Amino acid sequence: MKDKKFLYKLLAITSSFIYEALAAILVGFFIGWGLDYLFGFENPIMRLIFMVVGALAAVRNFMVRVYRLGVKSDD
Repeated sequence: MKDKKFLYKLLAITSSFIYEALAAILVGFFIGWGLDYLFGFENPIMRLIFMVVGALAAVRNFMVRVYRLGVKSDD
């Protein structure tokens, strides 16, 4: 029973990671797009930087959630 509950929570965290990563990358894209426009950059340098930062933030949040789930299951 406890293993099933752990597996369901892990599945919920994993499936929410996909949407969270997409949202973070999209937000990074639009912020970068605005900064590219504001500063007049020809190349999409800010878009790329903020998309990577968004993706890294999503991965970090995923790792923290999985770690917390592991700590709670050890109790």
